[in-house]
Amino acid sequence: MIGPAALVPLVEDVLRHVFAGDLDQAAAVLDHVADVGDAADMYGLCIAVAETGQSALPAHPSGAATLVRALLAASSAPADPHRLFAARFLAAYGRDDREMTTALFHAAVTAGAQARTESVCALLALVSGLHRRPTGPCTEGT
Repeated sequence: MIGPAALVPLVEDVLRHVFAGDLDQAAAVLDHVADVGDAADMYGLCIAVAETGQSALPAHPSGAATLVRALLAASSAPADPHRLFAARFLAAYGRDDREMTTALFHAAVTAGAQARTESVCALLALVSGLHRRPTGPCTEGT
Protein backbone atom coordinates (compact mmCIF):
# COMPACT_ATOMS: atom_id res chain seq x y z
CA MET A 1 0.00 0.00 0.00
CA ILE A 2 1.25 3.44 -0.93
CA GLY A 3 -1.23 5.43 1.14
CA PRO A 4 -2.86 8.81 0.54
CA ALA A 5 0.09 11.03 1.51
CA ALA A 6 2.52 9.30 -0.85
CA LEU A 7 -0.11 8.79 -3.56
CA VAL A 8 -0.85 12.50 -4.07
CA PRO A 9 2.50 13.38 -5.71
CA LEU A 10 2.28 10.24 -7.86
CA VAL A 11 -1.17 11.22 -9.11
CA GLU A 12 0.15 14.72 -9.82
CA ASP A 13 3.03 13.18 -11.78
CA VAL A 14 0.72 10.97 -13.84
CA LEU A 15 -1.57 13.88 -14.70
CA ARG A 16 1.33 16.23 -15.46
CA HIS A 17 2.88 13.70 -17.83
CA VAL A 18 -0.44 12.92 -19.52
CA PHE A 19 -1.25 16.60 -20.08
CA ALA A 20 2.27 17.21 -21.37
CA GLY A 21 1.86 14.35 -23.84
CA ASP A 22 4.64 12.31 -22.24
CA LEU A 23 2.75 9.03 -22.20
CA ASP A 24 5.83 6.89 -21.55
CA GLN A 25 6.53 8.72 -18.29
CA ALA A 26 2.85 8.63 -17.33
CA ALA A 27 2.83 4.88 -17.95
CA ALA A 28 5.98 4.45 -15.84
CA VAL A 29 4.37 6.23 -12.88
CA LEU A 30 1.12 4.32 -13.37
CA ASP A 31 3.07 1.04 -13.48
CA HIS A 32 4.80 2.03 -10.23
CA VAL A 33 1.44 2.65 -8.55
CA ALA A 34 0.14 -0.69 -9.87
CA ASP A 35 3.27 -2.58 -8.76
CA VAL A 36 3.82 -1.02 -5.34
CA GLY A 37 0.28 0.00 -4.47
CA ASP A 38 -2.86 -1.95 -3.86
CA ALA A 39 -6.42 -1.71 -5.18
CA ALA A 40 -7.19 1.16 -2.77
CA ASP A 41 -4.31 3.16 -4.23
CA MET A 42 -5.48 2.56 -7.81
CA TYR A 43 -9.05 3.47 -6.83
CA GLY A 44 -7.73 6.66 -5.23
CA LEU A 45 -5.90 7.46 -8.44
CA CYS A 46 -9.12 6.92 -10.42
CA ILE A 47 -11.04 9.23 -8.08
CA ALA A 48 -8.39 11.94 -8.43
CA VAL A 49 -8.43 11.60 -12.22
CA ALA A 50 -12.25 11.74 -12.26
CA GLU A 51 -12.16 14.88 -10.12
CA THR A 52 -9.76 16.41 -12.62
CA GLY A 53 -12.16 15.44 -15.40
CA GLN A 54 -15.09 17.00 -13.59
CA SER A 55 -13.25 20.30 -13.44
CA ALA A 56 -13.17 20.34 -17.26
CA LEU A 57 -16.80 19.38 -17.87
CA PRO A 58 -18.56 22.68 -17.10
CA ALA A 59 -16.26 24.54 -19.49
CA HIS A 60 -16.46 21.97 -22.27
CA PRO A 61 -17.95 23.43 -25.46
CA SER A 62 -20.67 20.80 -25.77
CA GLY A 63 -21.81 21.11 -22.15
CA ALA A 64 -21.31 18.57 -19.40
CA ALA A 65 -24.58 16.65 -19.77
CA THR A 66 -24.34 16.43 -23.55
CA LEU A 67 -20.73 15.32 -23.36
CA VAL A 68 -21.37 12.55 -20.85
CA ARG A 69 -24.34 11.27 -22.88
CA ALA A 70 -22.16 11.24 -26.00
CA LEU A 71 -19.37 9.41 -24.19
CA LEU A 72 -21.74 6.75 -22.93
CA ALA A 73 -23.40 6.34 -26.34
CA ALA A 74 -20.03 6.11 -28.07
CA SER A 75 -18.88 3.57 -25.52
CA SER A 76 -21.89 1.29 -25.61
CA ALA A 77 -21.41 -2.33 -26.65
CA PRO A 78 -19.60 -3.62 -28.62
CA ALA A 79 -17.18 -0.75 -28.05
CA ASP A 80 -13.95 -1.03 -26.12
CA PRO A 81 -14.78 -2.12 -22.54
CA HIS A 82 -12.03 0.13 -21.18
CA ARG A 83 -13.52 3.23 -22.81
CA LEU A 84 -16.88 2.13 -21.45
CA PHE A 85 -15.37 1.88 -17.96
CA ALA A 86 -13.89 5.37 -18.31
CA ALA A 87 -17.13 6.99 -19.47
CA ARG A 88 -19.25 5.25 -16.87
CA PHE A 89 -16.76 5.93 -14.07
CA LEU A 90 -16.62 9.63 -14.93
CA ALA A 91 -20.41 9.83 -15.21
CA ALA A 92 -20.92 8.02 -11.89
CA TYR A 93 -18.37 10.24 -10.20
CA GLY A 94 -20.14 13.30 -11.57
CA ARG A 95 -23.42 12.08 -10.06
CA ASP A 96 -21.62 11.51 -6.74
CA ASP A 97 -22.52 7.81 -7.04
CA ARG A 98 -19.69 6.25 -5.02
CA GLU A 99 -21.45 2.89 -4.96
CA MET A 100 -21.26 2.77 -8.77
CA THR A 101 -17.65 4.01 -8.97
CA THR A 102 -16.68 1.32 -6.50
CA ALA A 103 -18.59 -1.36 -8.43
CA LEU A 104 -17.05 -0.29 -11.75
CA PHE A 105 -13.57 -0.33 -10.28
CA HIS A 106 -14.18 -3.71 -8.67
CA ALA A 107 -15.27 -5.10 -12.06
CA ALA A 108 -12.06 -3.80 -13.65
CA VAL A 109 -9.97 -5.32 -10.86
CA THR A 110 -11.63 -8.72 -11.08
CA ALA A 111 -11.06 -8.74 -14.85
CA GLY A 112 -7.32 -8.89 -14.13
CA ALA A 113 -4.31 -6.63 -13.78
CA GLN A 114 -4.10 -5.92 -17.51
CA ALA A 115 -7.80 -4.97 -17.75
CA ARG A 116 -7.50 -2.77 -14.66
CA THR A 117 -4.49 -0.95 -16.07
CA GLU A 118 -6.12 -0.48 -19.49
CA SER A 119 -9.28 0.83 -17.83
CA VAL A 120 -7.30 3.35 -15.78
CA CYS A 121 -5.41 4.36 -18.94
CA ALA A 122 -8.73 4.88 -20.74
CA LEU A 123 -9.90 7.11 -17.89
CA LEU A 124 -6.67 9.12 -18.12
CA ALA A 125 -7.10 9.46 -21.89
CA LEU A 126 -10.70 10.58 -21.50
CA VAL A 127 -9.84 13.22 -18.92
CA SER A 128 -6.85 14.39 -20.93
CA GLY A 129 -9.14 14.85 -23.93
CA LEU A 130 -11.60 16.86 -21.87
CA HIS A 131 -8.86 19.31 -20.96
CA ARG A 132 -7.79 19.76 -24.58
CA ARG A 133 -10.57 22.01 -25.77
CA PRO A 134 -10.60 22.47 -29.52
CA THR A 135 -9.92 25.96 -30.79
CA GLY A 136 -10.11 27.55 -34.19
CA PRO A 137 -12.62 29.07 -36.58
CA CYS A 138 -14.99 26.09 -36.39
CA THR A 139 -15.33 26.27 -32.61
CA GLU A 140 -15.36 29.99 -32.00
CA GLY A 141 -19.01 30.96 -31.72
CA THR A 142 -20.30 28.30 -34.08
